[in-house]
Amino acid sequence: MARIRTRKSRARHFTPPPDLKHTQKLKHPRTPSRCGVLWAKAFSQELGITIKQDTIQKLTGIPPSGQTRIIASKQVRTLHNIPDSGPDPRGRKRAIIRQDTSAIADYLDDDTVPLDDRGKPWQDIAEDAGVILPKTTHFKPPGLRTVEPRSIRRACKSDEGIINAVCDEEKELSKPQAKERVQFSIKQLLYRPHSEYWRDVCFSDEFHLSIGPQITKHIKRKLGLEHQYKPQNIHRKKVTIKDTKAKAREEGHLNLLSVWIVIRYNYRKIIPYNVSNTVGKMTAKVYTETILPAILDDFTSQGLTLCQDADSAHISKVTTA
Repeated sequence: MARIRTRKSRARHFTPPPDLKHTQKLKHPRTPSRCGVLWAKAFSQELGITIKQDTIQKLTGIPPSGQTRIIASKQVRTLHNIPDSGPDPRGRKRAIIRQDTSAIADYLDDDTVPLDDRGKPWQDIAEDAGVILPKTTHFKPPGLRTVEPRSIRRACKSDEGIINAVCDEEKELSKPQAKERVQFSIKQLLYRPHSEYWRDVCFSDEFHLSIGPQITKHIKRKLGLEHQYKPQNIHRKKVTIKDTKAKAREEGHLNLLSVWIVIRYNYRKIIPYNVSNTVGKMTAKVYTETILPAILDDFTSQGLTLCQDADSAHISKVTTA
């Protein structure tokens, strides 16, 4: 009988194509490499076996951190190869960059810029600050147009905290009034040179709450009290809103709520009052019979000093007596 000779089988190792393996030259893994990671995860679940990340890295060239991101994304293709990816989630490119908003902020911080220039439209302020406004594409009507003021306003608020705010106003003083205030300050500083000496002093004034026309300027400035009360952001004028409202109250256009306020360190008091006139002008009778009796106990018990302005009701003979 003839002898049958058998040959042992040789192990044949399969070498995958180079495209299946991720190389370090590429920034992001491509579709074949990503498929390898996802198929390894699928085989691991279906067969109930454990495929280590080191083994997957050996075959696909993707490190463990990259494998975790690919499995979590559940995306076979890279972002720019997804068929229907929709709009770019990163948003469109900004028309006004940070360099432009910084130039606008520096322009508004300049003390030499007049108050009227701070109230100009956003586009004019940007041009005055040396910013070259870009052109944006529009479809109705088609063509290029200068960037909208809304885009400038949003960029300035986001980057520099600049808003279009109502300008604070102050009564424009005459030279004699300003001189009297300076003399008063010098005289008081002789008696109270340091801040702790003013803790027992109460400052007082009356306020009239009503609704009236807004004639104060609007300016572009940064957020915060520091910029709100800067001297260059204050609108000084001869006729203020207070004067306009007083005129309106005389004509019977506005209802009025008058209150008298006294305030000092850790102390405040609000006293509403009524007067017989239509403009809310404080009278000596109301001041001596309503206001002063309401604070007399506090002032005598705490040893406080009242500081009031030179209103006719405050310096009248009745009040002094």
